Amino acid sequence: MNVLIVLTSHDELGSTGRTTGFWLEELAAPYYRLKDAGATITLASPKGGRPPLDP
Repeated sequence: MNVLIVLTSHDELGSTGRTTGFWLEELAAPYYRLKDAGATITLASPKGGRPPLDP
């Protein structure tokens, strides 16, 4: 089983200047459940590169 997880590329909350990104637990919970089930997981972001982590 192959799984693609797409994470955000946005690192700023609108035009507020506040930082944002993906919430780690929202990635970790399904990631490890799928990995334990034998899935091959690919992570991606719309702009490419490393997705920003919500501080």
